[in-house]
Amino acid sequence: MQIEIAPLRGLGHLSTTLATWHVAEWGHLYDPAIWNHEISIAEFDAMADGSTTDQTWVAFDGSIRGETDVLGSVSLLTTDDLPGFAHLTPWLASLFVAPHARGRGVGSMLVEHALADAHSNGIATVYLFTAGQEQYYLARGWQTIEQLEHRGEQAAVMVRTTSHAAR
Repeated sequence: MQIEIAPLRGLGHLSTTLATWHVAEWGHLYDPAIWNHEISIAEFDAMADGSTTDQTWVAFDGSIRGETDVLGSVSLLTTDDLPGFAHLTPWLASLFVAPHARGRGVGSMLVEHALADAHSNGIATVYLFTAGQEQYYLARGWQTIEQLEHRGEQAAVMVRTTSHAAR
């Protein structure tokens, strides 16, 4: 597997696939009036056509940019719609690795890529919200700043500086 990471910009044909994965994984954490499959597609379409400052990067198996070549994705968003945390920005969000690609470092590569991009754009601190993956992020240099219950699940808000991001 040769992993290549590319921005979603110009790859709108992937919006439906990414939205399907993401809503299946995290839809239960959000009010469907705020985030659902249709809204997710629209968000990915906006990132693909460059009409938003939010960004998504996609990991591919090789240089082909088709739906079947997608290994995973990660986003850097202005807000994560988490009540009580609107003052924090930006957010690392929606780290997803396809089941067949897990355990191969794809997630870590995507996170480091997003952090390096943030750093190169003058962003010193990035936040994330996770329900169930706190240990994964702690092992990668993130710090928990708050524990909370969100929609019936234990969750954590975490922070990391971008100064140590690899490129």
